[in-house]
Amino acid sequence: MANYIIRNFTDGDEKRIIELFNEAYEKFSGYVPRTIEYWRWCCLKRPDVKRDGIFLLFNKENEDLEGYVVVGLSGNIWELCTKPNRRDAALILLEKAINYLNEMGISAVNVNVPKDDKALNEACRKMGFAEVDAQKLFLGILSFKKLISTLASDKEKILSKNFKEKICLNIENSPFWVERTVSVSIDGKKIEVHEGLADSPTILVKTDVKTLLAILVGALSPWRAILNLKMKVKPPWKIFVLNRFLCSLRMNDFWFWPLGDFG
Repeated sequence: MANYIIRNFTDGDEKRIIELFNEAYEKFSGYVPRTIEYWRWCCLKRPDVKRDGIFLLFNKENEDLEGYVVVGLSGNIWELCTKPNRRDAALILLEKAINYLNEMGISAVNVNVPKDDKALNEACRKMGFAEVDAQKLFLGILSFKKLISTLASDKEKILSKNFKEKICLNIENSPFWVERTVSVSIDGKKIEVHEGLADSPTILVKTDVKTLLAILVGALSPWRAILNLKMKVKPPWKIFVLNRFLCSLRMNDFWFWPLGDFG
């Protein structure tokens, strides 16, 4: 604690808070970029959150924000965020949060942290938290065209380098607002994603909404979907190409949502 200063939230802290949050969590699938308005809505305006339950931890020497915690009187720690590998900072913030809740007469405390964040997990275990099974979340899809376009734009260089195909995805059991057919055209230089059947497709794929969505968000292996006949490919010798393409396209990062995003 000698190297840190801790205080409560005051108006004007929002900018530094969202900058730290975005730096810490942008690598995760499911990440929703924080804006000042969004942070105030999902944290500051919660009925169980008071300003004296939001703690900010600063480096004593350079006054950098090292971490913060948002504590609700429901017993939920809505957000716990530190700079990478700051186990000491996480311990200070967790201790402050638990003491605050004890003073308010609340003994049960709930917090969620990314499973692959070693420092935060170690801090939680040291403070006596027990690990429980993660909550299951159900995702829907509004547009495969937009989702595939977004994923492809992030990985355009590697996809353009490794593939030269026209892939047509026929999606069965689509609700009325979701495209029935989406084509992905890669010519070695650029990627185009559009609704409908591409001219002279090199790979034809037949699948369903749940299977395709599960593959794209990283919950299902493309190869397993093919082996289980959830995804049919023509011509069959293109199966290996399609598997490599989908493995390259899909989300590969860990999924994580702070409690504040959905609690």
